[in-house]
This record gives sequence, C-alpha cells and structure tokens, in this order.
Amino acid sequence: MIIEGEVPMGMSLTYSISVISLGLLAAVGTAGRGTELSYFGRASVKIRTASGFVVYIDPYAPGDYSEPADLILVTHGHRDHNRVGLVKRKPTTVVAAPDGAVSEKGARSAAEGDVFRVGQVEVRVMAAANDNHDRSVSRGYIVSFDGIVLYHAGDTDYLPEMADYGKYGISYAILPCDGFYNMGPDEASRCAEAMKAKRVIPIHSSKDGNFDEKNARAVKARSLVVIKPGETVTLEP
Repeated sequence: MIIEGEVPMGMSLTYSISVISLGLLAAVGTAGRGTELSYFGRASVKIRTASGFVVYIDPYAPGDYSEPADLILVTHGHRDHNRVGLVKRKPTTVVAAPDGAVSEKGARSAAEGDVFRVGQVEVRVMAAANDNHDRSVSRGYIVSFDGIVLYHAGDTDYLPEMADYGKYGISYAILPCDGFYNMGPDEASRCAEAMKAKRVIPIHSSKDGNFDEKNARAVKARSLVVIKPGETVTLEP
C-alpha cells in the first residue's frame, strides 16, 4: 500500500506516482460497473444495471440518450414525458406505455396491474392520478433489477393504495413534488412514509422548469437523495 506523502524505501518518486496513477485509473475503470441512475431533469431518468441493461423512463429533458435502450417506459402521453424519439434503440428495444401515450407502432400496452419482464428486469404497472392526470391514461412503474426495487411514480398525487406498496420493499421511490401539476413536497413525504420507501428521489420538482432544488429538498423521507439534472448516482438494494 502506498500512503499519500510517503515514498517506500528503494522506490523512486516517479515510480510511486506512476503506481498511484495506475490505481486511480483502475478505480475509474471499475466505478461504472455498479447499478447507476442518471437524472436528466423533469421526470426523465436513465437506469443502467450492473450487467449493462439500459432503461429510460419518461424521456424528455436534455441529456445523453445515446446509449441504446433495452427498455423505454412512458408514464403518460404529456409531451414532457413521452419523447421516445430521443432515445437510441436496438432492434430488440421494448417500448411500454399506456394506450395512446406514444404514436409509434409496436409499443407494448401498459395496463394498470400488468406485470411483465424484459430481460433481467421485471416491471409492475401501477396507478397514477390527480386532477391533471386521469387514472385511465396515467401510470407509475415498479422496476426490479439487481436486488433493487425502484418505483417511478409518474405524475400523481397520493393514492390510498400506496399504503400497500410497503409489501414490494421499495429501495427508491421516485416522486414528483412540484405542487402545481402534481402533489407538493408535503404530500410526497406522505407517500414516502405510506409506502415505507427506503430512499426517496424527488423529480418533477418545478412547475415550469426541469428542477427546483428548494422543492426537492423539502420532501421528508427516511433517506432523501436529491439528484440535480446531469448527475448520476450508484443505486443500492
């Protein structure tokens, strides 16, 4: 082991710096091997599993959509959630959305209560609704992979059935909190507590823009993970 500031006996300073540099390069090379979530803004996220399976949810906000998707999930048909054309595809890419939410042929219909699997990822289609989003055409998704259970709520307010979500063992609840088109921070906090989410990532935090840090940080949770647009975090079970 080389401790910063010390040069082992018989080793030149140049060599020790080279060894340290190689160690740093190795760390960088392995850093991306875990499960990661990238936040683009608004409700747009990208998930990359440990094995490289790529999921985009609600593509819209500016970001890097160049890594080909294995799965694209759309929660509803509003234009700030359904720009699937931004995402690079594979011949096998699956797009799932409520009926009418996307215009392309071949999209899988995501009906409330459906459970399906794409590769290593299991998707459970959940309800989403409020005064601005009719339940018949709005969805949330529970996505399970790598021992992680991630709930993307879509655009919604608190729903009574969220009190039953604790049975899914949610690792991360991704909840809107703009307080205009969706619930605000206080109601998002209520959702997080009801579903016993281990961690909460606030999204759709701004009425007009892609991010409002004040609203995001106002959400109360067992563990609050505030991610700014353009940032990537490593996910854990």
